[in-house]
Amino acid sequence: MSYIEGDIQRYLFYSEDTSYSVIKLRIVDTDDRDLVHFEPTIIVCGFFPKLEHSVRYRFYGDIINHAKYGIQYNANRFERLVDNTYEGLLDYLSSDLFKGVGKKTAERIIEELGMSALDQIAEDKHVLDKVPKIGEKLRDSIFEQVVKNKELENTLVWLYSFDISPKMAMRIYAFYGVNTIKTIKENPYILMDHIEGIGFKRADEIGLKVGFEYDSPLRISAVIYYLLSEYMSKFGDTYLEKSQMIEFTLSYLNSNPDFNIEPTLVETQLKQLFETGKIVVKDNLISLKFVYQAEEYIAQKVFKLSELNSETYDLQTIETLIQDLKTESFINYTKAQIKAIYTALNNNFSIITGGPGTGKTTVIKGVVDLYRMLHNYQVDSDDIKLAAPTGKAAKRLSEATDLPATTIHKLLGYDYEGNFKFDDINKIDAKILIIDEASMLDCLLAKKLFQAININTKVVFVGDANQLPSVGPGDVLNNLIESDLFNVVKLDLIHRQASDSHIISLAYDILNKNINENFFHNYEDKQFIAANDQSISLRIIDRIKYLIEEGFDLLNDIQVLIPVYKGYNGIDRINALIQQTFNDQNKAYQVKYKDKEFWYNDKVMQLVNQPEDNIMNGDQGVVIGITDNDELIVDFSENIVKYSLKDLDNLTLAYAVSIHKSQGSEFRSVIMPLSKAYTIMLKRKLLYTGVTRAKERLYLIGDFEAYKRGVLGVDRKRNTMLKNFLEDNLKTDSIKAVKISDFL
Repeated sequence: MSYIEGDIQRYLFYSEDTSYSVIKLRIVDTDDRDLVHFEPTIIVCGFFPKLEHSVRYRFYGDIINHAKYGIQYNANRFERLVDNTYEGLLDYLSSDLFKGVGKKTAERIIEELGMSALDQIAEDKHVLDKVPKIGEKLRDSIFEQVVKNKELENTLVWLYSFDISPKMAMRIYAFYGVNTIKTIKENPYILMDHIEGIGFKRADEIGLKVGFEYDSPLRISAVIYYLLSEYMSKFGDTYLEKSQMIEFTLSYLNSNPDFNIEPTLVETQLKQLFETGKIVVKDNLISLKFVYQAEEYIAQKVFKLSELNSETYDLQTIETLIQDLKTESFINYTKAQIKAIYTALNNNFSIITGGPGTGKTTVIKGVVDLYRMLHNYQVDSDDIKLAAPTGKAAKRLSEATDLPATTIHKLLGYDYEGNFKFDDINKIDAKILIIDEASMLDCLLAKKLFQAININTKVVFVGDANQLPSVGPGDVLNNLIESDLFNVVKLDLIHRQASDSHIISLAYDILNKNINENFFHNYEDKQFIAANDQSISLRIIDRIKYLIEEGFDLLNDIQVLIPVYKGYNGIDRINALIQQTFNDQNKAYQVKYKDKEFWYNDKVMQLVNQPEDNIMNGDQGVVIGITDNDELIVDFSENIVKYSLKDLDNLTLAYAVSIHKSQGSEFRSVIMPLSKAYTIMLKRKLLYTGVTRAKERLYLIGDFEAYKRGVLGVDRKRNTMLKNFLEDNLKTDSIKAVKISDFL
């Protein structure tokens, strides 16, 4: 890695959120031969704090030729230089870094302390007491700045030694400041709590490197917390039995044959986690405290919404206006749809659920149109808000209703630092709030949403209760429906335009456990393609080739959905195979990192929330550039994001994705392999959710017995505390302001 030294001429760009900087540097010295006879200035890019114009810096990195911006220097780290000359030290001390220190004061400091002035000040601020005309306030200010500058450089270099990217290092330093090294050495596992993107495994790598024992109490606590979090992420439960928690922890810790950790050590740390408020233990059940509090809050808020008297409209008025709306929009509403619209307009909280083709989107538009008509169209644009959990779901909702819709995160004002603008103090100002694809809401996001909802807002949840529950912990929509405490309208009539769809027919066959073998073989476009485990991948490739010949675009129209990542027909191998088959012309333009390989024009997906770049877990993009410095440039629907090598842990190929990750999205064509090797993942809700992602074409490729096993498989019910909280808050006399069972 080369270096380049120089003075900053001017800043071209600086992000307060991420510390990403683009500066114009006057070159003074370099060890890069390509730069020796270069222009006197160069553009330097990298992640570092706001630097001073009057100070010399050395940057370490590589020269690149950017396709759009030309020659640049990509810096991975930097250090502040002070010339070992009187003039250099004088310029440094009198720079903008040291407020209140002019040239004359700097001269007095050097005259009194000599050329080692900075080292002396860093060791003992009182050496400045010897310098004439420096009072206590200025002395402390100079000392703090000297220490801060040294600490920053030392801290970043120290963090880089753990294979941490410059972007992540700046995020850590921004949180802990000059105490970064001290804090991490005392407890590296605290990074899990404060820094998004650092989980147990990365924190543990650091912990073991800085000398933490394998069986140290802090590490055992971190393992418990990590395993509980992983369990909730994998299974969606919001609690675990204490005996299971101890068993899981011992199994993880004692997988190292050099150790035999006793159960008492785990129990001691469980007690410590409880006493410090990180977990909740109730009736021998263990939950992460923030998960427990989320479900508790949801129950309380939903009851509070339901208790209030809402602005109501009589059925005759609604039916009269619907007749007018029918004339205008040529929509024939069913009785169930009218019931749903009436319920939504007459209650502070209601739920509308139904499968594909039952007209959920028609009801959403009907609620909005009727509300406007009821108020003589004197409705402010901010009075009605539509949102969904993902960007694709919000876009579909907007296209289907011709109304503006946004993600729930954007609705709540989620910013680049991971904070929410709207919360329990600063409420969303809306008369009606409609949340589509509500089955995707986990308890954590649901809590954030309910916190921001004003008590006089009419809230309508719309979703398909038969789909997979959320990726995150909880089963919010199903818990609310199954409680039978709130107004729920179920749409079950499939409309004529949907009833002819082979895809929708198959979806309902799956729900009804109807295994119609003839249906597959009679479908003219070969909806089911028989294949054994060895030939499934070949059939997937053949089908993609066929679709491309039919005019389908691989990046935008075709999605392979698979329930597992590993194995011969898992997501990882199928992604690599599709990449090699259809993107091999771009193999020369590639980036390799660990076991990952990305090529130019690859379809990729983000794996974690990255608020500083305005991208979220599950967002899909396309690789549109690879720099000479092995940086990946990805286009997420016109949001351009740069990834350094060490950031690629957050990215994966997306030709094939999990069915869970596909929720909220629709694709022109879906290909679903079916293998008995998927074993426990073959369940009815999983098949149903995958099938209903397809708009025009659906291909099931594999073993028909695997399909039957999935249709007949029993879905595991999530263990949640929300059900109990709803029962605890039950006040039957105060809910259901309008009893929908009394009409129609």
